[in-house]
Amino acid sequence: MSTPPTVTLTRMSAPFVLWALHFVALYSLQGLACAQQLWRTPVGGLETMTWVLWALTALVLAAIAWEAMRVWRIRQALLASDDTGRADHSRRQFMAVLSLLGAAIAAVGVAFTAAPLALLPTCA
Repeated sequence: MSTPPTVTLTRMSAPFVLWALHFVALYSLQGLACAQQLWRTPVGGLETMTWVLWALTALVLAAIAWEAMRVWRIRQALLASDDTGRADHSRRQFMAVLSLLGAAIAAVGVAFTAAPLALLPTCA
């Protein structure tokens, strides 16, 4: 009998790390755009920096979704395994569900962090 996959602490914390990196990168680039007039030329109705920040947000959301999909596959493998009576199996299922909820919270956090980008001009 093979051991079913498990969710590691690294996999659980990855969406939150991505959220934190997005937060730092978003506001650092926004500050550079305002202080040094970096990438302020308009392209397609928006400044170049705004396009870069939207691309960064989309990339981070895609990475969070990819990590959530990997955890979802681990959860499906756990549900299909025959270890349902064991306490270790229940713990693994709980960790998978907790990881999925964490990814959802991180995705909402990234969206809320990017909301000022959509609502406010680059330099007010």
